[in-house]
Amino acid sequence: MARRKLALTSLPGFDRDVYALPDLRTRKMALDMLVLVRDGKARGEPLGEHVKTGDLSDCYKFYFDPDGSGKPRYRLVYRYTPDELTAIALEAVAVGQRSGLEVYLRAAGRLGRLPEE
Repeated sequence: MARRKLALTSLPGFDRDVYALPDLRTRKMALDMLVLVRDGKARGEPLGEHVKTGDLSDCYKFYFDPDGSGKPRYRLVYRYTPDELTAIALEAVAVGQRSGLEVYLRAAGRLGRLPEE
């Protein structure tokens, strides 16, 4: 039996994240990573709950970098959510540079889970 593709949705602001990536090559790679995850060909690492980034324990992170040399500079944050049609959907939460926990803080903010100062 063939596995059904997951529905792919995104939180408000995710499109802005994609367009804020530095170039077309990086934007395309971010979207290609989502398709690989949606199709079950890749899976990121689970995130957790941390003092600095809040509770992202239902999310996953995926590292990528079109440059391919050194430590990947970009992160994609996504999660699986219930869906009426397919029972489960893939939801893109945030994408951006690795530095300063920026992408994780943006993800926590979109989910209403920013840690209290």
